[in-house]
Amino acid sequence: MRERDVVVAAQRGDRRAREQLVRALLPLIYNVAGRALGGHPDVEDVVQETMLRVVRDLGSLRQPESVRSWALTIAMHQISSHQELASGEAGLDQVPEAGADFEELAILRLRLSGERRQVAEAARWLDEEDRTVLALWWQEAAGELARAESAAALGTTPAYAAVRVQRMRAQLDRGRAIVAALAAQPRCAGLAEAAAGWDGRPGPLWRKRIDRHVRDCPVCLAQARGQVAVERLLAGCALVPVPAGVAAAATKTAGGLSLVRLVRPRVFSVAAAAAAVVVVGGAMAYSQMPAGKPKPTAQIVAAPSSVPVTTAAPSPSVLASSVPAKAKPSPSKTAKKVNKVAAAGCGAGLDSIWASWPMVASPKYTDLGNGTVRDESTCLVWQKAVAPSTHTFTDAKSYCAGLDLDGDGWHLPSRIELTSIIDASRSGPAIDRSAFPGTPAQFFWTSSPWAVTKEPLRAWIINFYEGLASNGAYQSGAYQVRCVRSGDGAGRPKYEISGSEVSDPATGLTWQRGQSATMTAAAADAHCADLGMRLPTLRELSTTVDETRVAPAIDIDAFPSTVKNGWYWTSTEAAPDPTKRWALNYDDGYTNYRKATEGYARCVG
Repeated sequence: MRERDVVVAAQRGDRRAREQLVRALLPLIYNVAGRALGGHPDVEDVVQETMLRVVRDLGSLRQPESVRSWALTIAMHQISSHQELASGEAGLDQVPEAGADFEELAILRLRLSGERRQVAEAARWLDEEDRTVLALWWQEAAGELARAESAAALGTTPAYAAVRVQRMRAQLDRGRAIVAALAAQPRCAGLAEAAAGWDGRPGPLWRKRIDRHVRDCPVCLAQARGQVAVERLLAGCALVPVPAGVAAAATKTAGGLSLVRLVRPRVFSVAAAAAAVVVVGGAMAYSQMPAGKPKPTAQIVAAPSSVPVTTAAPSPSVLASSVPAKAKPSPSKTAKKVNKVAAAGCGAGLDSIWASWPMVASPKYTDLGNGTVRDESTCLVWQKAVAPSTHTFTDAKSYCAGLDLDGDGWHLPSRIELTSIIDASRSGPAIDRSAFPGTPAQFFWTSSPWAVTKEPLRAWIINFYEGLASNGAYQSGAYQVRCVRSGDGAGRPKYEISGSEVSDPATGLTWQRGQSATMTAAAADAHCADLGMRLPTLRELSTTVDETRVAPAIDIDAFPSTVKNGWYWTSTEAAPDPTKRWALNYDDGYTNYRKATEGYARCVG
């Protein structure tokens, strides 16, 4: 059975197909996670967490043929969360115990020798970001992955993925030079002096010290002369076998049995506890292990209680039927529909890059029964189904402009319009699944170009895995598309300044004009409470971004003291890791929940 057929069968509830899919994906996920995390003891937890999410969210996968890149995207999120937590709790000199080294496992289990062994040893000298790229590229070179799949997992285009691979390759070659020089007998006298006191464990401080000598030493560089290109060494290289315990646990998860994670000693205190997961009839129930064992903060298993568990994806025929082909209405009929939207009472008639609607706690959606969904709080009418295929930035705008779905008048949503349907309380995907079924947990285009116009041009995209907004997408890249229809508008917010406060009539929000000093998220909560205000939600703070400018990306007449490149806290917890908060950076207006440890508070009333 073809991989696509297996995925479709698994989405329809076929237990054997689900088990077959997990068995097929598990070796790839294990090898990528193991190499990206350098064999940290939590690799098995990260792999199990990834497979749990794959099984749980399989119904949201719209394109069965992209299952591997989709699963790798989930793995990348789990790896990134783990790296962020580990870097926050461990010093530079702390490393996992030697027995957990993934490269050592590769050397032993695959019987690597000569220059292949040297490449595995050189991987230990890479930093986290380059190890993650290597983990994917290694599978590319071995023939397990295509470049497009690696790029999708990295959340970028194949062209930019090639740039990242090139950068990693340069660092890997320097690592190979270090390994070759250290292995030389006798060792260069200058290198022996530079490495004096080194305990034999690769680390960033020793990498800098040793590399500083090797790159300027003709004797050491001679040891690396004539090395075979890495891709030739890795061609056809096998995958490291998955440990029996991990394979058994993943199979039980796929088959609908219970899974209890093992509790093992840790060098870091990252995952010193377990959670019990019970899969029953395609749905998952989550129960916490007995008290006394702290819950791992970077490995969230349970979905928010408000998230309905999807057991099967809509069939292609159902998705197609949600976009009926209708005769194009006359201009007068289309104009009448737009006027009706404008007359509904929401919307201040601003340009589409600004929020023209009052803020509400949560949107209320109405399925209009014709392939469209109306948000009653914003009066925006959305295409219910995602576009059948991905598009470049220009093609995405053309697709929406030409969409004939219950009339015309469609456009690619702006950054703030697309932000309005993010449900940050969920992940995988971060959207109301009842209103927008089948939404992939992937990046979607907005119509908002990046304000910086240097080549290559970029534009804003939003990741519906968790809701992250980024201005880093090359316009030549291909991402998902969902169109929107709205009333006409023009102009900017008419802020009303009164002393230390700024009111936005369009959203109904009153802002603190300045901001606090840098502080933790908890301190920011208390700071705003002392002012009789509160921290804004992610959706609310996003309305203040002026995407036509940068550094800072905000109206500086209304908010003159805004820090050019600083994180501003929100009250919104990150669904992938509820121990962290979303924050927004006014350098451009992008958002993140993994990078901010301290930030400013701009309170709202």
